Amino acid sequence: MSFERRRTTKRSGPLLAGLLKSRVGRAIAFVGIMFVIGYTISSQWFFSSVDDPINAEFYQVPDLSGLGLADAREILTEFGLTGVVRSQLRHPRVPEGDIIAQSPLAGQVGRNGDTVRLTTSAGPSSRVVPNLIGLGGDDAAGILRHLGFDVDIVRSTEVERAGVMEIRPGPGTRLMLPATIQLAVSEGATIVTVPDLRGRHVDDIQAVLEDGQLQLGAIRYQVNALEGPGRVVSQSPAPSSSLSLDSFVSIVVAGIPPDSVSADLTDEVEPVSPDTTTDRLTSQMRIR
Repeated sequence: MSFERRRTTKRSGPLLAGLLKSRVGRAIAFVGIMFVIGYTISSQWFFSSVDDPINAEFYQVPDLSGLGLADAREILTEFGLTGVVRSQLRHPRVPEGDIIAQSPLAGQVGRNGDTVRLTTSAGPSSRVVPNLIGLGGDDAAGILRHLGFDVDIVRSTEVERAGVMEIRPGPGTRLMLPATIQLAVSEGATIVTVPDLRGRHVDDIQAVLEDGQLQLGAIRYQVNALEGPGRVVSQSPAPSSSLSLDSFVSIVVAGIPPDSVSADLTDEVEPVSPDTTTDRLTSQMRIR
């Protein structure tokens, strides 16, 4: 193994020496040496000048984001640069006139005399709250979101008519974005049918109305009614009427109220035709 290594060394030495002695070899060696020397000198000069904005031809572009336009231009002047505002954009947080973007970017290498293109903030956007009263809740929310507002919807079924009932802040108000608009939206009252309570006992009326999603209203008593004591003589609204959910139904009950001291006696009763009275008396006589 050692013998082979010595033979290789002896052969390569004269070959390299011959190459260097030739014209081509000397030219290649000269070019390589000059390239290394030139690269070393230029690199030291270039990178040392980056940190010296006064005497440098090349530099690193400073970061101007968040600065006012006057301050940004003052810094650029120190680097021998010119700042030009090319565009303005609305920004919800950056004050009007401050820098929000630049080209070249901060940290990139440039040359004295270059122009840095600046984008400044036009300040936050403002919008006027539109009048959407009566419009459907989802449609109104879509319009407001398209304008840039956030939307908070409070829904209700207390109002018969469906749609937007109220807007807060009110229509015509100018708001700076971002801003939240609150919509009070009615889903429309639920309509129920009034049951027929006539002839039922007063003790059963509460349960019947609750089953129909209604509430018991005023109770009046009539002492001279044809119905048996405790039975409903008439009601208001009339049977089969349409009411909103949780509406009240008042009744007139035959007999004397449980508390006669505070009784509200009344002779008001639905008109009863003579034929109806005769029929009821005949029925009672047959039962007896």
